[in-house]
Amino acid sequence: MIAAGLALFAAAAAAGARYELGYEPVAERMRVRLCIDAAAAVREFRLQRGGADYVEDLRRERGELRPSGEARWRAADWRAGECLTYVAKLGAVVQGRDREVGSRVGEVLLVAPQAWLLQDATTAGGEAVVTMPPDQAFAPPWQELARDGAATRYTIPATPFGWSAMIAVGRFEETRLRVGDSLARLTILGTTTAGQRATLRGWVERALAAAATGYGDLPLPQVQVVLFAGGRRGPAVGFGQSLRGQGNAVHIQVDANASAAALDADWTAVHEFSHWAHPYLGDDGAWLAEGLASYWQYVLRARSGALTPQQAWSELDAGFGRGLRTADDSRSLAELSQAMHARRAYYAVYWSGAAFWLTADVELRKRSGGRIGIDTALQRFHACCLERKREWGAEEFVAKLDALVGSDVLRREYRAFAARRGFPPLDALYARLGLQRDGDALQLADDAPDAAIRDAIVRRRAPPPTERASSQ
Repeated sequence: MIAAGLALFAAAAAAGARYELGYEPVAERMRVRLCIDAAAAVREFRLQRGGADYVEDLRRERGELRPSGEARWRAADWRAGECLTYVAKLGAVVQGRDREVGSRVGEVLLVAPQAWLLQDATTAGGEAVVTMPPDQAFAPPWQELARDGAATRYTIPATPFGWSAMIAVGRFEETRLRVGDSLARLTILGTTTAGQRATLRGWVERALAAAATGYGDLPLPQVQVVLFAGGRRGPAVGFGQSLRGQGNAVHIQVDANASAAALDADWTAVHEFSHWAHPYLGDDGAWLAEGLASYWQYVLRARSGALTPQQAWSELDAGFGRGLRTADDSRSLAELSQAMHARRAYYAVYWSGAAFWLTADVELRKRSGGRIGIDTALQRFHACCLERKREWGAEEFVAKLDALVGSDVLRREYRAFAARRGFPPLDALYARLGLQRDGDALQLADDAPDAAIRDAIVRRRAPPPTERASSQ
């Protein structure tokens, strides 16, 4: 490690795990030193299943280290400040067929840290100093703390071991986007021209600005965005995914040849960015999580000016129609949410959830005279609780939102929606909001009782300032 990296490493917090990483690009190997300052009678270190295949020359600097199971090692009489050293074979990680563990995108390796970065079984998270050669980059979902030459220091958020994460390593640029007080670190993978990268960066900036209109800022201080750019057949934007392991990241497949207009017309980026507003809710709460993102993907784009109010409500109505046509009367929404992937009940689950958030949003605004909506509740949750990296129970989450705004609306509606079989009826809510169908078109009636609430939900809002910082 260079002197700057050592200086940063020495400055890391004493508690928790401390990693020092140095990359060797020709061999596609990462040299790792892992130190833990707290003494322990026994320490167990682990990787995910199969991870032992990617580790070599694993040593304990002062004592004995014994295998204790599949991808596990045991160290007795651990003294304060002891360290392990080893070499992680990142090139080997991407040679398998499991894309959840690793893959190669051009010259870049995309590797799951749980496959090669040893973790103490009882000490989640920590800090890391990463030193890269001048022409190489390292893009994790971790929280960046400081840079000093070739060395960068990060905090590794303490998340459950099984949560998915990916780190990009290789020759690429990472663009740093400031959105209000938040930092989004953007990586574009795949073969692209300078013009294509500029178009993609602009699209991400606009989608981040739209996401920030929900709260006046992004709900998290640092986030990672990874685009997989290629020559797609079909829509400009393909599959998107939110990952929560060791931080918060969004991965999206895009067409490198897509125009700015085609990208802006797509909802995927704002949908995925909307997942940053809620904690991980598990299978039981999938309908809440996906419902919020499905609701927000149109509301927030209207607030940013990307959609007109008419377009936003029409798109929401079309989504509710998809949910209605694929509704399943044989199971409650909570049961269908648990079986969503097995039954491929995505439309029914997503849009039933969106109907919940619209219903709750309208009721909160009506009861408070327009002062409180779900954005208020989520903003207060952001301030108190969002960065606690753990799974929340679905009802626990809505109960907390209610408590933060002095309401019983969300829990009451949650229980009704979770127990319901089939798609929730929306005719009465539509009548109150002045959403009227005229053939295939949706009209907005201004004389409806809650037309003012309808308009307030999608009213244009100024996003926080966005600034493009230096790239590495």
